[in-house]
Amino acid sequence: MKRRNLVLLSFSVLILVSSAAVISVLSFMGSYIHQSLDYFFHEWRFGTFYPVALLALSSMSCFFLHLRDAPSLFSVFRQPLERRNIWFWCGFVFAYLSLDDLLEIHEKIDFKLHHWLDAMTGIKSNAFTDKLDDLIVAFVLACAVWFLFKNRDVIASYPAMLASYIFACCLVVLMVIFDFFTNGGFLLKALIGKSMYSDLKSFLFVIEESFKIFACSFILLGSIVPWLHVPSGKYLSGAR
Repeated sequence: MKRRNLVLLSFSVLILVSSAAVISVLSFMGSYIHQSLDYFFHEWRFGTFYPVALLALSSMSCFFLHLRDAPSLFSVFRQPLERRNIWFWCGFVFAYLSLDDLLEIHEKIDFKLHHWLDAMTGIKSNAFTDKLDDLIVAFVLACAVWFLFKNRDVIASYPAMLASYIFACCLVVLMVIFDFFTNGGFLLKALIGKSMYSDLKSFLFVIEESFKIFACSFILLGSIVPWLHVPSGKYLSGAR
């Protein structure tokens, strides 16, 4: 095995095992100290700071990749759609997602949409409108899939990066599905009953947050790949 492949494999094991350990330890501490499995996964607790850090590191890696392949950090503004600027936009998106998770940006957008909906139509927050938050996340995911498809020649020149980003997208899909069913609990209560939903609520929330943490882990893993692998295909000759 080549040294760079060994380094990538070691980093992959490290980041995935670390994420699994964080989830396990936080779940145990929440249950043991606060009698709540999901205690440390709510906003402004370590379970939310960890994925924020993963996304921030992903953003930094992509910005440094942009500096490696472009004349300067701000050269993107001269030709924003040029292929070599892909790392800048990846870094920008990951920075936004990190801030979104830290500052609850899409939750605040959801709150404003509910406020405007109430003001304009008189429709109050209900089990149906509570799904607006999921639609916002689904829209962001759709944009990410479109971006990957549009730049598939660049991303595919790093097979491990492509696989990592695809895994991340799949995990986000699972996260949205879980949130759709657990947000408000209306659907799950109808399917499994209020009593069982009450028993499983904390566990399901931890599962949902675990999907997010592992998605961020795969994003970081994919963002590190170009530092360890030489691109294949046409991008190798056209990137610089």
